[in-house]
Amino acid sequence: MSEGVRGSRVFQAFSYYTASIPTLAIETSSNSPFVHLQGYGMRYSSSQNKGTLIITALNERLLEEYGQDFLDTFPHKHLDLTVFSEDAVNIPHARLTYTDFATKHKDKPTHNYKMNAVKFSWKPQAIHTALDLDYISNYDSIVWLDADIVFLKDITQEWIDEHLRTEHIMSYMGRPNYYSECGVLFFNLQHDNTRTYIQDVWDYYLTERVFELSEWHDSYVFDYVRSKRQLDNCWKFKDLGVDYKVRGGHIAVHLYGEWFDHRKGKRKRGAKSPENTVNNRRK
Repeated sequence: MSEGVRGSRVFQAFSYYTASIPTLAIETSSNSPFVHLQGYGMRYSSSQNKGTLIITALNERLLEEYGQDFLDTFPHKHLDLTVFSEDAVNIPHARLTYTDFATKHKDKPTHNYKMNAVKFSWKPQAIHTALDLDYISNYDSIVWLDADIVFLKDITQEWIDEHLRTEHIMSYMGRPNYYSECGVLFFNLQHDNTRTYIQDVWDYYLTERVFELSEWHDSYVFDYVRSKRQLDNCWKFKDLGVDYKVRGGHIAVHLYGEWFDHRKGKRKRGAKSPENTVNNRRK
C-alpha cells in the first residue's frame, strides 16, 4: 500500500495532528458509502457516490509556512481531499515520485517567478498522478486548489456543482491579456479528452519542451495547451472569469472571496489578501 489513502474496506491512516499517534485501522460498514479519518474527518467516497475529489500539493516547508492553514480550514466533513507531496511530509499524502526534472533543473537560474519551471512543475505532476489513484474511479471530477488558500466558509459538493462544474474539459479563471489564474481548476473526468489534455500539459515538463515556451510556469502551459487544442481540435473549456475583466488582478477574490481567500504570492506572508474584505482573519 502506498502513502495515499485507499478507498478499501480496511486501510491504514494517520492523524494529521501528530506522528506519535499510532497507525489506525479504520473499518467501514457494508452499508456506508464513506470512510472517515479521525482528526480532520476526511471523507472518501465509494463507488456508490460519484463526486469531486479535491487535490493539492505541498512539502514540509510549505506545510509549515501556510499549508497547515489550508488543512485546518478545509471543509473535511463535506469534501474529499488528497494531498500530494514530493517529500515525506508528516501528514497523510500521495507521493509525487518523478523527481528527475526537479533534480536536473533545480539550480537553473531564474530572473523571475515566470521562469521557475521546477517550482511550477509539481502541480501538473500532481494532477496527472491523480488520474492513476486506485480510488479515482469513485469520482467524476477533480478540483485542484492551491495550498495557500484559507477557507472562510464551508464549500460543498453542491457549491462545486453550482460554481465550477462544466460539461466541457476544464473550468479555469481566465483574465484578459494575461495568463489565467490556476489556483482553482475543475477537471471533468467524464469528458473523453480530459485525460489527454492533462497529459499534454504534463508532457511539456516531462520532455523539457517547457523551456521552448516564452514562460515556464504552470498557468502559461495550461493556457498554451488549451489555446492550441481549442484552435486545432475545437476542444471546449469553461472560462469562469469571462464576466470579470480583471487584468492581472486577484480574480479569485472577485469570484469566490466570500468562501475562501487565495493568499497567492506575497499575500501568503500575512493572514489575508488585502483585496479580500470578507476575510477578517488576524495573526
